[in-house]
Order: sequence, then C-alpha cells, then structure tokens
Amino acid sequence: MSNNFSFTTHVNPPGAEPVLTLPQVWMGLRRKVRHANEFVPMILTCDVVSEEANVVTRVMTLEGKSPMREVCTEYEPSRVEFILEDGSKVQNVVSVGMSPDNTGSNNDLFLTYAFEWKVPQGVTKGTPQWDEMVANHTK
Repeated sequence: MSNNFSFTTHVNPPGAEPVLTLPQVWMGLRRKVRHANEFVPMILTCDVVSEEANVVTRVMTLEGKSPMREVCTEYEPSRVEFILEDGSKVQNVVSVGMSPDNTGSNNDLFLTYAFEWKVPQGVTKGTPQWDEMVANHTK
C-alpha cells in the first residue's frame, strides 16, 4: 500500500526578494540532490556515491533511521525524481503558470512536491502509526 499526496508552493510569493528565475530554481533543485540535508531538516547526512549523466545515487540518513540509498534522476529544467530503496518515490516539479488570484504574470513559478510513500506492512489508515508516518513525511 502507498500513501500518495502532493502540495504546490509559489516560488516567488508577492513581495519576495530576490525574485528567483527558472534557471536559479533548477540550480537549487540540483543542489538539493547533492546536499539534501541543507533543505530537509530531518535529513542528517547526504553523501553522493555515484553520478552519471543525469542520475545521482546518494546515501542519506534520516533522523532516527538507518542510512538509506536513493537514486535521483534530474529531468532538466523541470523535475527531479527520487526513488528510495523501499520503492517510495518523490518528485519535485518546477512549473510556470498563473497565480491563483490572477494578480501575477503567466510566468509565475511554482514548485510541486509529489509523494508516493510505501506504507510498512501492518500500518493502516486512521491508526496512530499512520498519523505518525504522515506527520514525519510532511515535516
């Protein structure tokens, strides 16, 4: 069983300074692949073990967990896909669009995080274990 969810955030909300460009956001996503601990508080370490073309394999350690291997594939300039050892998948997608209130330009940047977390056997929706798992994945 998988727990699937996603959320989208405005890259340059009204009043944000500096205003980031698509190439800058893409460089940030590439840095996140190689230095995840700078972006995700619960990641303690992130070590790149191999890099070929657009695929990076890394080993990261999450707070309270054993190190795990993750394969990250970059699809320049729009998305990065992360596949964990247990088959869980995460995608970070940068896109261009219109602000929901139509006050921006049609060149506003958005970042969407999509998750497909593999649920450990025995954990079911509505239980304290499920709630804890969801809380940990949305930190």
